[in-house]
Amino acid sequence: MIMSEYEELFRSPAPSLHQTFAATRGPNRERQRSRRLWVAAALVGVMTMTCKVASHHTIHSGTGNGSQVWKSSVR
Repeated sequence: MIMSEYEELFRSPAPSLHQTFAATRGPNRERQRSRRLWVAAALVGVMTMTCKVASHHTIHSGTGNGSQVWKSSVR
């Protein structure tokens, strides 16, 4: 075994593809802020659609201002 082969035994393995891309891009706060903005916008959209569907269901369910279960338990 020659010296270079011996040194290769202790050399760290090559970085993975993910590590290479992460090192190239580096931490970018603007990208994190943008991602948070998109997540917040998606959450608002989902909540809006949920409220619209729930109110539409209540209006067209034939019970008026609430569910039948709630009205029967209040009496």
